[in-house]
Amino acid sequence: MDIYIQIEHVQHIVSACIAIPFDGNQLFCIVGRNGVGKTSIVKALRNLRVSDTYKITSDESIFSKRSRIAYKYGQEEFEFTYDPKIHGLNSKSVIPSSIRDEIEVELPMPYGERFNYFQTISRNDAEIRQNVVLENYEKPDELIEFLSDIYGSRRFENLREIRVKGRTYYCLIKDDSRYIREDYFSSGEYFVISLYRKIRNKRKLIIIDEIDISLDAAAQVHLVRNLRNFCLKYKVNIVFTTHSLAMMRMLEPEELLYIENPDGNVEHRNASYNYVRGRLFGFSGWDRYILTEDLVLKHFLEHIIAKYIPDTFYTFKVIHVGAAANTVDLMRRNATEHYFSETDKVLSILDGDQKNESYAKNVDEVLFIPFASVEKEVFVEYAAGKLKKLPNLWVGDISKPNGKGLFSALTKKAKLYSKIQLYDHLCSKYKSEIEALVKDIDKFLNPNSVAGHAGNLVNETSATFEVPNEKIKLARAWEYLWFLVNRLGSSLKMKIWR
Repeated sequence: MDIYIQIEHVQHIVSACIAIPFDGNQLFCIVGRNGVGKTSIVKALRNLRVSDTYKITSDESIFSKRSRIAYKYGQEEFEFTYDPKIHGLNSKSVIPSSIRDEIEVELPMPYGERFNYFQTISRNDAEIRQNVVLENYEKPDELIEFLSDIYGSRRFENLREIRVKGRTYYCLIKDDSRYIREDYFSSGEYFVISLYRKIRNKRKLIIIDEIDISLDAAAQVHLVRNLRNFCLKYKVNIVFTTHSLAMMRMLEPEELLYIENPDGNVEHRNASYNYVRGRLFGFSGWDRYILTEDLVLKHFLEHIIAKYIPDTFYTFKVIHVGAAANTVDLMRRNATEHYFSETDKVLSILDGDQKNESYAKNVDEVLFIPFASVEKEVFVEYAAGKLKKLPNLWVGDISKPNGKGLFSALTKKAKLYSKIQLYDHLCSKYKSEIEALVKDIDKFLNPNSVAGHAGNLVNETSATFEVPNEKIKLARAWEYLWFLVNRLGSSLKMKIWR
């Protein structure tokens, strides 16, 4: 179940409605340009736990008489409205402990709780020292592994956990009863320990604003993987904001929420890394790559994708490599060299006459069109009298069965057909086979693609088959929405309520 938040007329936000997972075990990242309202969302969540959040962290000028924040969890609703007596938000609602005590929010300096923890550590130094001398401590193996993986170093092997008055502190033990307290670690190391402490507390919802602020790029990359594992192990939800491309690249599309605020009304959507990168930084790039052997096949694949999968979640690029063997070899070398991307983001599609070649056998990332090649199949259709004939005195070599000369004559020289008309003719002939290919491509270009929906092609009443684009878009939208509701349950999503 989610906690729904509606924010109205607070700082840069005129209206925002989002849902935050509360009962699951998920990792989510909220990204967007500066000023779109990311920190306002984080503060609104903290306000559920600490009702004077805005009084401590914000100037009263961010509010107006219309300012309002409302929350909904199940059947329970809570509302904070503007109170002119305190020049801020106030509420008559009582937030139950079952919600309030399950939320942990970490803000940047100077409001983050980890900075307030400095004083607590210092006040308890005498007790910490005594426990070190008496060796009254434990070895926190999980935290040591966490830090070692984040920083790629075993320098934390002598880290020890000390409990004083119900609180947990960490020190690096040195020779002769000397020690280094966690508050004397680097800011990044201290942050990682503070984050681990929050996770160990097993609050249902942990929110961190600007999670990358104290970490280098390598540490950020390793942090994402570890946090995802902790979400599952400790059954917590971790929501964070970041501007780090290194972290964004490690996230799945359902973990990445992109928000915009063009006119004060916040819009959000789950998005791929390359989409976010392009919107935030203006960098071009693609999420998926399809490798193929020649230009004609490249154009054919681009045509069937545009026609039968008009809306793709991932950005993609079809690249003709030249020669089928080279295409597969490049895809295989990408697995170690990463010319394009990770292995599961690169697919090869070859002519059907390559299916029995040794280099293409038993390779999951290789698909085949259902005929020898586009040009060869056009040659077969022409020889069978199913295509318009060239003039009897036609000058040019159109007799070779590879079909290249004939394809050029039909489309470029005589102009009896456009390339698209020939592509559609082949799609009509191989309807069921093309349908199967489209399904496989759709799964590659759309996350969690619903099996079969890309191949629901109508019966032809002419030489080609085509589904109206608007119907495809509507059908795909409903199917994807239904999938999210049933399978992604508590993903971040929009819901308007009053």
